[in-house]
Amino acid sequence: MTKPFDVVAGALAIFLFAAGTAFAAGGGSSDDTNSYDDTPAGSALKSGMDAVNDEDWAMAIQEFTIATQEDPTNADAFNMLAYSYRQSGDLDNAFANYEKALTLDPDHRDAREYLGEAYLAAGDLAKAEEQLAILDDICWLGCDAYDELEEAISTYKASN
Repeated sequence: MTKPFDVVAGALAIFLFAAGTAFAAGGGSSDDTNSYDDTPAGSALKSGMDAVNDEDWAMAIQEFTIATQEDPTNADAFNMLAYSYRQSGDLDNAFANYEKALTLDPDHRDAREYLGEAYLAAGDLAKAEEQLAILDDICWLGCDAYDELEEAISTYKASN
């Protein structure tokens, strides 16, 4: 006779195997701007990431704008455009582009984290905590985006 625990454990093992296989094959959220193709959007993404690494926000905004125009379905490009706007101090454009990224991919971990950080920059702790709760649902086994936003919220609370 099969025990209920054995059934649940077996189902969990199958699920974790399937999830791991899908992840290894490239499934899941598209938080990967490190692989660039030879299209104009891919070239702009690469140039934008180089600008981010150099903290050249004006160039990053320019390149990610090109990437979003060339591929208006790329949540990573909108996320990085929003990130660059936030880093440059333009929260209005940051919020607008995080919204576009999350419309394309509601489970985009980096966009959720960065949106939470933008809310903190705007002084809205409650909305930042909403993003943390959403990340908690998305990252049910934990993820860096959750950990980093949780840390930013803790730091914000300690200094306000």
